[in-house]
Amino acid sequence: MGETDNKIRTPQQERSVRTKEAIIRAAMKQFSDKGFHQTNTKEIAAAAGVSTGSFYSYFTDKRAVFIEVLHMYGDELLARVEASMSEINFAMVGRYELIMHLIDSLLDSHKDFIGYHKELSIMYHSDEFIKQLMDTQYETGRLSTLKYLQMGRDEMKPADLEAASVIVFESVSAIVDVISFSPQRVPADRLKAELVNMLVQYLYK
Repeated sequence: MGETDNKIRTPQQERSVRTKEAIIRAAMKQFSDKGFHQTNTKEIAAAAGVSTGSFYSYFTDKRAVFIEVLHMYGDELLARVEASMSEINFAMVGRYELIMHLIDSLLDSHKDFIGYHKELSIMYHSDEFIKQLMDTQYETGRLSTLKYLQMGRDEMKPADLEAASVIVFESVSAIVDVISFSPQRVPADRLKAELVNMLVQYLYK
């Protein structure tokens, strides 16, 4: 561990925790609005309402805070989806409504990260460590998908649920990204409806 690492503060008191979180959220907005390479630490600190010196007491550089934003992005996305799914009574809701609810939850969760998502695509191909973190988040999402498929195993058509979890996760992720981040010639409601119909036909007996 180098001299710089020794100076990095691990927040213990509530005020320090709030300060660090303010820096992380300010950084996400700066990265979303301007891009990673066009943002500097002075701008992040100013947006968070702290001094540049205070920034460096929590983070070594802007890449370090970008990585913290990535952790927050993954944690909040998963937490929102799991919270939304926990509201569902699986015994009472229909298959179509269940999958539509999941897709709507994902779309709602992406709203706060539209600009940041574009930067993630760039950083994925230029920073090996960030690529590894994103791949780990992907695997967490796939395992979550597998868990939900296993809950309804008796109703499922696919014999190989592990492989099915990849197909379902990739299909849903791709269409959610198209709706959230790309111009569409086909309206979002029609894309969602066809995606749900496809998944119901593929998954259920």
